[in-house]
Amino acid sequence: MTKKVKYLLTTLSDRTKFAMVSIGYLLRQPKYLACFIVSLFLFLYVLSFFKNGSSNFLLLFSGISFGAKMELLGKVVLDMFANFTDLYGLLIIALSILQALTIMLLVFTWSHREKEHAIDGASTGSIGAIFGFVALGCPTCGISLLTPLLTAIAGTGAIAAAEDISRVLIVLAFVLLIYTVIKLGYISFITISTNKYKEKKYAKGN
Repeated sequence: MTKKVKYLLTTLSDRTKFAMVSIGYLLRQPKYLACFIVSLFLFLYVLSFFKNGSSNFLLLFSGISFGAKMELLGKVVLDMFANFTDLYGLLIIALSILQALTIMLLVFTWSHREKEHAIDGASTGSIGAIFGFVALGCPTCGISLLTPLLTAIAGTGAIAAAEDISRVLIVLAFVLLIYTVIKLGYISFITISTNKYKEKKYAKGN
């Protein structure tokens, strides 16, 4: 049992290192760097928009003027930078980075015809993103969604139970996204290494 655990940990460590190498390589490529930056901005913006519940969403589609709506959307950009000031905001930033890395790796694996791995990664990453949105992007939304179900199970303790489950969802979101990044990063490393080998072999042949 100990040997098996040691083997799994060693394998995870190695694949993580390979994934980091491939991520570093892709981030040095302009198109994948752009994909990462755009994805990071979008995820961070959406999570920051719903950070305080659905109030911004309701206000955006209320009867306020167009100028006020633009001001609201601009204020969210400032809220994105405010995430650096507290632990909750840092979790949002970390989650956004993982989601952006997932998108970048998905684009790479899909474009290199690793569609099966891309679909698996998209499925796992999507679940992680949903958990992250419910737990971090819109915590009040998540609690409101969970409370009716938990009321039947936990009775008056439903709200407390929903808050506890929200914390569990945060952990699950990070675990799923980290797993997805490592898996897709490892696949990307193999693809990159294979392509480089073929290029060298072709160059020598010529």
